[in-house]
Amino acid sequence: MAPISIKNINKDFPAGDEYIRVLHDISAEIQEGELTMLVGPSGCGKTTLISIISGIMSATDGHIMLGDYPLSEMSDTQNVLFRRKNIGFIFQQYNLLPALTASENAAMPLLAASVPEAEAVSRATKILEQIGMKGHTEKMPSQLSGGQQQRVAIARALVHNPKLIVCDEPTAALDAKSGQAVMQILREIASQKDRTVLIVTHDNRIFHFADRVLEMSDGKIIGSYSGEDFLKKESA
Repeated sequence: MAPISIKNINKDFPAGDEYIRVLHDISAEIQEGELTMLVGPSGCGKTTLISIISGIMSATDGHIMLGDYPLSEMSDTQNVLFRRKNIGFIFQQYNLLPALTASENAAMPLLAASVPEAEAVSRATKILEQIGMKGHTEKMPSQLSGGQQQRVAIARALVHNPKLIVCDEPTAALDAKSGQAVMQILREIASQKDRTVLIVTHDNRIFHFADRVLEMSDGKIIGSYSGEDFLKKESA
């Protein structure tokens, strides 16, 4: 599916009788096999941009290609079906269902796609065990630490084998040790063939995991850096 090509994206939001432009003529390329971070101050448009990239929100104008798929030209129904198959989401808030076990929570995308429950839970359990949750798969969310709950959220994002993983502040609610462990998992995912990981973050503790950093300010991308060059810039 990747790379992701973003060309001349603008986004306007209504404000009374007028419109406010929050994204201004954004163009970028996001490569497969890389962990790309989108950074910048609060309110600069990062979450709006990833919402458009992942098809949750439509742009006012401009074009987005996810590999050979013209996301900006899809109907709402096509968009939902494409997103369900090809995109996984990880958020700051884990959004786990309290009445379901870790395995059942992780299986939700498969259940939504009408995969039989036993098969869905089995596949989810296997992924949970691969990312360090062996012995915790039958626990309820209230019995898990924050880092463990985020691992369940990662398994839920991976269980349907998506090509693009979109993460919005995945470590912001975690302590340093848990955040580093979660990022190591995402780093390994990003290095896999036909996988792309895009992370929105303010967390400077995790910048060193990035292959590519896109820096935003006031609704624009103001810089594109290798992870190494961005760290040098930040430490200068």
